Amino acid sequence: MSAAVDDKRLDVLVEVNSADLRIGATNDVLDLAELSALTGARFTICGPLTEAFRREADRRGARTIVGTSRWFSRRALPLYAASVARWIARLRRLRPDVVHLNYPGYGPSLGCAAWLCGIPVVARAGPYTESNPSNRWIAAYIANCEAHAAALFASPLADRVVVTGDLYRPDRVNATRALERPLPPRRDGVVRVVFLGQLVERKGLHVLVEAFAGIGEPAELLLVGGDWSTPGYPERVKAIARARGVESRIHFENHRQDVGAILTTADIFVLPSLSEARPRSVIEAMSIGLPVVASEAGGLPTLVAHETTGLLVPPGDAAALGDALRRLIESAPLRARLGAAGRRRIESECRPERTAAEYVAVYRRLCEPDAAPVPDAAAVARFRG
Repeated sequence: MSAAVDDKRLDVLVEVNSADLRIGATNDVLDLAELSALTGARFTICGPLTEAFRREADRRGARTIVGTSRWFSRRALPLYAASVARWIARLRRLRPDVVHLNYPGYGPSLGCAAWLCGIPVVARAGPYTESNPSNRWIAAYIANCEAHAAALFASPLADRVVVTGDLYRPDRVNATRALERPLPPRRDGVVRVVFLGQLVERKGLHVLVEAFAGIGEPAELLLVGGDWSTPGYPERVKAIARARGVESRIHFENHRQDVGAILTTADIFVLPSLSEARPRSVIEAMSIGLPVVASEAGGLPTLVAHETTGLLVPPGDAAALGDALRRLIESAPLRARLGAAGRRRIESECRPERTAAEYVAVYRRLCEPDAAPVPDAAAVARFRG
């Protein structure tokens, strides 16, 4: 029942699991929709959409519709079957060529409906669960680096994984260089270290505070993200800062949109994640010439080349993290050299238009008659970080 595909027009239905515009994966969908328009692809987005997301999608040239998947559950099988039936009816009206699940989840009803209708299903790479019904429905998984799809590469689904590149757009940082609200003022002779990200344990903020407590040089730490008044992990991080006597040298700043403005006040960017894919925050920092200290976790080594574009340390090692930060705090020339090299790397490697074209190549290959479950190597340029 899929519509005929030609070189000029391709209809893609994408389901997002979050409409939070602060999340990188959510923005990737919007960027993909906008950039893919040049290749003849038209995107329709569904999921738990907010009015803010709808406005942004409209600005990017993407349509939005009401509709959210239900996860597979044997206990609630009648409700799940009803959701699949509703999606089948919507798919008959929409007639997409491809369904893209921005988060594969556990047997989402849209994925099941698309599979039953013979529509190719693509998903963003994620964890592998042997019992997940989606394993048989999804024809291709797309990752931005090999580390992003590590679990899938180690699974029976390895031959369905396509590694492309990042959808990062440098103009986004440049467009956010105006302060949306004041930041703590800079002080002469004090080096500012900045973290941007979610306030969750896997980001390793507790390790960072421990590392910072051992640094005696004149330095301050700006931690930006989430809501620092939230109970749980944010409270734990602040308690460590108090206990270690460094609370006065750390600024706890809630999430804000002016990423460019924040980064331009920094001397060093740090990301001490315990696990990670290929984070947008590091790409943003490198794009404006900031030296990066990061943990050697997940896809971070595909961005940060140790001693060339930044410094890498073992994840969870507060002492090594402190030593790396200390080196950069003490040496402005080292900061300048690593920062300049990082900027050159991002300028040469991060081409969002190329990445969008690779996504569309995957879609088109899957829509060909008698297509293999996953695009062959000749059909898609595989990005290796």
